Amino acid sequence: MGPAGRVRAHVVEGYVDPARSRGDEMITVVAKDVLRALRLRSDYAPSVCSALRTKKFCKENELELIRQDGPPSKQSTTTSFTYRLLGGSASRNDRPARKGIWSLLGAGKETFAALGGGERWLRREREAFYESTADEKVVNRQGSSG
Repeated sequence: MGPAGRVRAHVVEGYVDPARSRGDEMITVVAKDVLRALRLRSDYAPSVCSALRTKKFCKENELELIRQDGPPSKQSTTTSFTYRLLGGSASRNDRPARKGIWSLLGAGKETFAALGGGERWLRREREAFYESTADEKVVNRQGSSG
């Protein structure tokens, strides 16, 4: 997931869903807070601002962008976005699932974390595979010469 996707996911999980759970009608998100939470450098501020003002983001999360405050460029760490929450107080988990392969996004996250991470699991699987094929070759050599 790229920076824009991480930004949108963070805002939904950290702002939108909790606000819906509380029954809030509006939220305000400041670019600097998102940058800090995601440990992004301040030069990512334009990307954060762009990600938060897209129609796609608002539509997917049932939001209406009602105000942007900040410098004229609206691309600064001080830029704030105020959204109206549409669609009642239901959390994102209560909405219809995404279609297609996107519904699988993050499906194995907890499983791989319990196994030490995806890369570590894959490395162990490869090692086990190559060890088993090496053992078979040894058995085949012993059986054929015997």
